[in-house]
Amino acid sequence: MNKYSTDVRVFIVLQMARCDENVKAVQRAWQEKFHNKNWPNKRTMARLYAKFKRTGSVEDDKKAMATATATVVTDGAKQVVDFFAADLTRSVRRAAEMLRIKRTSLQRIMKELELSPYKIQVTQPLNEDHTQRRSEFEQLMLEKLQTGEIDVKKIWFSDEAYFTLDGHLNKQNYRYWGRERPEITVVRSLHPKNFLCGVQYPRMVCLALFSSMEL
Repeated sequence: MNKYSTDVRVFIVLQMARCDENVKAVQRAWQEKFHNKNWPNKRTMARLYAKFKRTGSVEDDKKAMATATATVVTDGAKQVVDFFAADLTRSVRRAAEMLRIKRTSLQRIMKELELSPYKIQVTQPLNEDHTQRRSEFEQLMLEKLQTGEIDVKKIWFSDEAYFTLDGHLNKQNYRYWGRERPEITVVRSLHPKNFLCGVQYPRMVCLALFSSMEL
């Protein structure tokens, strides 16, 4: 069926369904539409229609290719499982290099194993009274702003980033491979390097690099 376009295949399938798989009737419909007798033979039409009922697609059956792929998956699955069991944070590129498997094959295997990449989320532990304390702080600040006790133009807005000497965690490129979302705790290094950035109205910026030991 390689020489037939998708539109032609759809036409054959529709006619096979309308004509109750009567090939002679399909051939007549073909001649009326295309004005020639270059239709597929009876066996080809029957195989195409059977495939459509089985898969819902008129495209070439990739069963043979899937069989070959299945062999690769079977042979490589145990290697992949053992590899990521040793370190769930390794990248696909690194795994492909070390296991000597094509990246596309590795991705297929990981899909079969239902392995998905999860991005680490950095959070802070919250106590039961944190919600109430936050609400109280918000009310207090709102009152100070309304009474003029706090000048909005003199508020510093700051943020900080941590740079650990051991490269322990960077959530932007840190991935965890697993079959479900992990519930794990990552312990942070005791003395990371901090980078603090502060901004105050109108454009003043303060930058500082310091160690947590200096705080």
